[in-house]
Amino acid sequence: MADDCIFCKIIKGEIPSFKIYEDDYTYAFLDIAKDIDGHTLVIPKNHCRSMLECSSEDMKHVMDTVQKISKHYIDDCGYDGINLFNCTNECAHQSVFHFHMHILPRKITDGQNLVPKMPGAKVELEETYKALKLD
Repeated sequence: MADDCIFCKIIKGEIPSFKIYEDDYTYAFLDIAKDIDGHTLVIPKNHCRSMLECSSEDMKHVMDTVQKISKHYIDDCGYDGINLFNCTNECAHQSVFHFHMHILPRKITDGQNLVPKMPGAKVELEETYKALKLD
């Protein structure tokens, strides 16, 4: 754990949270932004700055918890679907530097369009493919 990390402080109970779920590896709680009902954050208990620094074991545990909570929201809580997202690094608007996944529970009637409108790619697809493919 990192002494100066707000999420590590939440895990240790030094800062209160609305805990949704906890196991040996993960902690899930409501986001205090109150931007959409049920906005939930899932974090590993081991501190890692972003998903790029997370161990594959911690990543697996986080995604297992994301799936468990998402199924619960749909099967037991009256939601119709979910949006998931993660921000990695400053340019992607990561604001807390402890890896976390966002779960946004959705209802057909919520009137929210949470998929961003993108302005369009600037590079031809073939060129992008050649630059990004793993060999």
